[in-house]
Amino acid sequence: MAIELNVENFSSMIDNTITGICFFEYEEGELTPIFINEGFFRMLGYTRLQGMKYLEKVELSIIPEDIPIYKQAIRNVLKDDGVVDAEFRTVTGSGGLRWLHVRGNLYAREGKKYTIVTVIVDATERKNVEEELQRQAERLHILSEAEGEKIIDYNAKTDVMTIRYNDEYGIAKDEIHSRYMERFDASMIFKEDVAYYKAVLESLLKSPKHDIIEFRIKRFDEDFTWYQANLTSLLGPEGYVTRIVGRMININDRKHKEMELLLRAEKDALTGIYNQGATEQLIRNAIDASTENTLSALMIIDLDNFKEANDLLGHAYGDQLLEKTANILKEMFKGGDVIGRIGGDEFMVYMRNMSSISDADELAGSIVKNVRYDLDFEGQPIHVTCSVGVAVYPYHGKTYEELFEKADRAVYTVKANGKDGYRVYHAATTTVYHANRKVGYDMTKTIDYNRNIEDQVMQILFEDKVLESALRSSIELMTAKYQFQKGYICGNDSLPISRTIQFTVKKYATGKEASAHYELKRMVNEILYSFFPGVSMIHDYDLPVEEMHDYFQAEGIKTMLYYPLTSKGEFQGAIVFENHEDVQMELSKSEMEEIRSLFRLMEAHILQIGLMHRLQNFVAQVAIFDNMDSFVYVVNPDNHEISFINKKVVMDSPQVKIGDTCYRALQNRDTPCENCILHKLDKNDPHCRCTEELFNYSLRSWTRCSASWLECREENGLALLNSFDISEYFMG
Repeated sequence: MAIELNVENFSSMIDNTITGICFFEYEEGELTPIFINEGFFRMLGYTRLQGMKYLEKVELSIIPEDIPIYKQAIRNVLKDDGVVDAEFRTVTGSGGLRWLHVRGNLYAREGKKYTIVTVIVDATERKNVEEELQRQAERLHILSEAEGEKIIDYNAKTDVMTIRYNDEYGIAKDEIHSRYMERFDASMIFKEDVAYYKAVLESLLKSPKHDIIEFRIKRFDEDFTWYQANLTSLLGPEGYVTRIVGRMININDRKHKEMELLLRAEKDALTGIYNQGATEQLIRNAIDASTENTLSALMIIDLDNFKEANDLLGHAYGDQLLEKTANILKEMFKGGDVIGRIGGDEFMVYMRNMSSISDADELAGSIVKNVRYDLDFEGQPIHVTCSVGVAVYPYHGKTYEELFEKADRAVYTVKANGKDGYRVYHAATTTVYHANRKVGYDMTKTIDYNRNIEDQVMQILFEDKVLESALRSSIELMTAKYQFQKGYICGNDSLPISRTIQFTVKKYATGKEASAHYELKRMVNEILYSFFPGVSMIHDYDLPVEEMHDYFQAEGIKTMLYYPLTSKGEFQGAIVFENHEDVQMELSKSEMEEIRSLFRLMEAHILQIGLMHRLQNFVAQVAIFDNMDSFVYVVNPDNHEISFINKKVVMDSPQVKIGDTCYRALQNRDTPCENCILHKLDKNDPHCRCTEELFNYSLRSWTRCSASWLECREENGLALLNSFDISEYFMG
């Protein structure tokens, strides 16, 4: 059935278009907005209120060096010679930069008053691609003149590989290979390098990134020559990788020298991997060949309880465990990585050219998971596991000695906290460094813990791919920020964490982690939760029951910051920070509000981890929701479970928790509302929106509540409830 195209429909279509449509009045040098559609504000991440303030002084939000472009565009429009195009950079609601393509013309003129109509499009992605292509073109021009190098240019659209080089007479030559990936020809590549080479190309085609590989190519005399390829994949305007460009350098002489080193008894006789001397030298070589953009990791793997197994079961059985561990490591790491045995039960891996720190997190976690042997000696169980310490180049050091020291200290921390785990040295600092590096911070400076900690924790939680690593980093950062001595998360089996996650300042490590956490878990279930259902600062002199006093005294706890994790009113676990100093600890009101907000972020990540994986750019969305001057809830309409609440809800309705049902938390009901606003959302219309005036029992006020789809699905969709307090208006 045709839709009637009336004025109201046109207005709605204009309002919801993804581009900006804006009308301005220009008079005596002043530009005043008279109509702005919603698409403009969504494009820049502003609410309408914030966006109108932004437009009151447009020039203040344009990058200073682009102001002349903006002013010239205004002058050109006023000439009324037709459509005028201009591009300049502006600031978004989250503080980022966007390139805007503005296309405008003069709509009307009355005396000295001009009416200008503009269409505004986000041109950021296109400008980034253009700039990267320009940089690559400049590099290729320079590199093409370098002797002994080959330039690679692969077009993913046409599947054509072009290799440019100068022959022995200095004449430029082009090798063109059509249908390169479709009919991949491995005959010119050394057999053992084929899988590695093709895997790198396929990885580069999946997302824009940089990688360095070394492989052998056949020459005319049937011999092979070593080349190092520095490759970069570029994102095209279509939104996927369209080109791979780079250079190939002849490294045959260097590789032969490395092979000479390896031929001098470089292999460990038992395991067949590199011995200590060769491992160290190869890592030094890899560090020397690194560039400022290289990201690598040195890992030390120390077997736990190996000596006990070796003594009880015999050296032959111990040797089998070492061989098995070496084989596991060889299967997990790629050909360019260095794998060695550096001691009786110690191994080392140097993981080269990572795309992000989370790569090291994932592989370290996989090592811990796979290097785990449950043995038996005459009915006595022996559990051989491993402790892994990780140091990242260049954040933790730029020499072998620095990286080894940091990784070794990380192993010590794992051992002191119960073994059978891994740790990235100063993981929280590293993750924040990684975030800072993306926005151009000076990476030589020590991390500033006075920087907004909510931003840092949010960055860690939503960027780190490994849940336990993200939580451990957040705990470490908060422990340092608020000067506690210990922080940990513990809970029952329903939490999506395998065991207690803990960070302890070295001098307060007691080695009693397992028994202490079991006791705390029992006490939380039986005592703490009944007395302290919310965020609580508990002192040793103010304990409600004798059992808690005994526990505090036995562990040397002076002050405890306690936050229970609950879902649908049932206890799931707790986030706990401890202070062991003699002086009683106190936090200011603003610090407690900050901590309450941090706990809410962590709780959302622990109890609703699936939500974080489903929403794209969730960090930006959380920042927008938190800055809204309204009460925001993310709810699953199928089960009415609250998946997220913004900061304003946390501050004004502290009793509302993630995991509660919306009808119980907001309407004080035991069953869903008869005319539930969520059930009015049409699952066939992702743009559906419903508004009602409701009494919110948690706020004790009347609200105007708007429901819309955040993610429209047939099952397990996500709805956004945005509520404004209208008590004064309603009562009036």
